[in-house]
Amino acid sequence: MRQETEIMGHRLVFCTWTYGEKQDVLRRIMKRVRNHVTGQEEIQIDPFDLNDQMLLKTLVEWDLKDDDGNPLPITLENLHGIEPPELVEQMIAFTQRLNSVSEDDRKKS
Repeated sequence: MRQETEIMGHRLVFCTWTYGEKQDVLRRIMKRVRNHVTGQEEIQIDPFDLNDQMLLKTLVEWDLKDDDGNPLPITLENLHGIEPPELVEQMIAFTQRLNSVSEDDRKKS
């Protein structure tokens, strides 16, 4: 499902992610780490990586342009360069709601 919205004066189009896209993102952001207390291996998910990857999978169109007025491609580098950062934070909140990210997951990100 595609959904168009306006955030801070910018037109953005998002889509809900498929089960396969969600699984692909989770596989890429899961990291195995050794718990120093128990010595056991655990799986951790970095909520910042989750937000970045969710945006890259679900943001399909935007009206952002570079300094020369050319359309900016939707890339991780361009997401990280957006000013003000509140624009990206609101984009994250929108896609989390659209894709039914739980309240607990939102608190982690």
